Amino acid sequence: MSTAVYTPLSNGASNRPELHGSFDSIRIAPPSIEEDAPGGGGPADDDDGADGAKPPSISDEGLRKEIGLLSASSIIVGQVVGSGIFSTPASVALLCGTPSMALILWALSGVFSLGGALASAELGTMFPQNGGMIRYLAHSYRRPRALVATIMAYSVTFFCRPAAIAANVAIFAQYFFFAAGRQEFIESKDYLLRGIGAVTMTAMMALNIVSVRWSLRMLNFFALVKMATLAVVSVSGFLLMVGAIERSSGTNWSRGFHGTRVDAQSFASAMTRLFWSWEGWSNVGYVVGEVRNVKRNLPLSLGLAMTTLGVMYVLANVAYFSVIPLEDIDNGTLLAAQFMDKLFGKTVGQVILPICIGLSILGVVMSELFGGGRLMYTAGKTGFIPYGAVLGEIHPRFGTPVYAMVIIWALSLIFLFAPPPGRAFDLLVDLVQEGMWYFYALTAFGVILLRRRLPNYPLRRYRSSLILAFMFGALSLALGVLQFYPPATVPGKKDPGVPYYLAPMLGVIFMALCAIPWYLRMWRYVNKTGIQLLAWIDDEEQHVLRMNRTADADPVS
Repeated sequence: MSTAVYTPLSNGASNRPELHGSFDSIRIAPPSIEEDAPGGGGPADDDDGADGAKPPSISDEGLRKEIGLLSASSIIVGQVVGSGIFSTPASVALLCGTPSMALILWALSGVFSLGGALASAELGTMFPQNGGMIRYLAHSYRRPRALVATIMAYSVTFFCRPAAIAANVAIFAQYFFFAAGRQEFIESKDYLLRGIGAVTMTAMMALNIVSVRWSLRMLNFFALVKMATLAVVSVSGFLLMVGAIERSSGTNWSRGFHGTRVDAQSFASAMTRLFWSWEGWSNVGYVVGEVRNVKRNLPLSLGLAMTTLGVMYVLANVAYFSVIPLEDIDNGTLLAAQFMDKLFGKTVGQVILPICIGLSILGVVMSELFGGGRLMYTAGKTGFIPYGAVLGEIHPRFGTPVYAMVIIWALSLIFLFAPPPGRAFDLLVDLVQEGMWYFYALTAFGVILLRRRLPNYPLRRYRSSLILAFMFGALSLALGVLQFYPPATVPGKKDPGVPYYLAPMLGVIFMALCAIPWYLRMWRYVNKTGIQLLAWIDDEEQHVLRMNRTADADPVS
């Protein structure tokens, strides 16, 4: 039987595939080592495409490089900052027992998350094409037949990402109804909220399809709203810290660490909430093939965004607990709303803040849609999912992966309307988190493995801290395992009504089931057709190494 080599889809006009016959024998050139070449995103391409300064260059994948430093940072902020920082500090402080310990854990989790983000930046400069962790895991764990990357591809594209979009788009309207004083819609109109979410998501997806530039501008707008809201809180925290604003007579800081809880349950539950408040920086890796001057803008955007958010998160906690005594925390109310009520009055706390949080959640949805379409596109184009010619098709006018984005939209609609109200939908929200811990851990460890296997890889233009990468990977792995440990109870929180181990158990079962399409695709299909679906992994690496050897042997004068 003859053996064909699979390489990902080419999007050039002269190479456009027909939509019949085999979908898996289509070629694309591996990434060029010359990043300063036309279309490579060199120094001349530093302008942000969303600013309309110049026509975008074209990537090797046929996508327009319209993402500059500002938009890359907005994609990160758009995914990281949702509603968590406005509510999570309350439960974290109650789990820790004292705001002082909570503040330390916020800072530590921020440092470790920065380590994970910069590890991802190193991998993104090495493999500067769309796909993020799917591509990184394929290069890091090639045997057996890219099992890890395949499980990640199916888990994230068919479940985690569309379910996350559904979970977020279903709740954003609650904040606008709350601001309008119509709480009855929040309590009894579940499917109305979902319908509003569906219409909004459809409009956002349409914008994502027809215009990358306007999508990026929308992401920039949402990021501005998030940063402005955070700035009000964090600047208040700084002013409270230096005494420019009089603090309340509470005992939060005077108690120091007296009363700190040191049991493993409380620590694990607090760290889980903390790390999910930082989650989302990986989203820029899914669109790295569209980032201008990757070797500069990817590490810089991740470093700047995560460091800035880290400072603002810590100052926000200082602000919250300088105004609200720990004993007065109401877990039925957003901590930020309590803070705004006391400092600025009810109009700010109960009208303006909910609107800003609603817009913040919309920013998360926009970012998830933007990255989710590229995830599906890459999963099909690289051969993990069948029908790569369809999923990897780039619209000739819009320059976007239309079919991949439509599938993500359709899956999100299913997750939005399929679960009945109540515990089933709440369980869906919990399931979104499960499994990602393991992929984050394996990605961080992949940096260490690739340093050993490819020590002098020419496209590694940025080196992250291996110590921070290892610590982030170890913590992520530990948090994944600790999901099976009984969580600590948070005063004032309702009983979820389902066993604590159900969500992580279902997450592991789902990942295990992903081994079925892996076997059918990577073993049965390959053995039957002779098409080597994973040959592109070695081709990408060897192409870059050969180009480097050629450049060294024949230097340009």
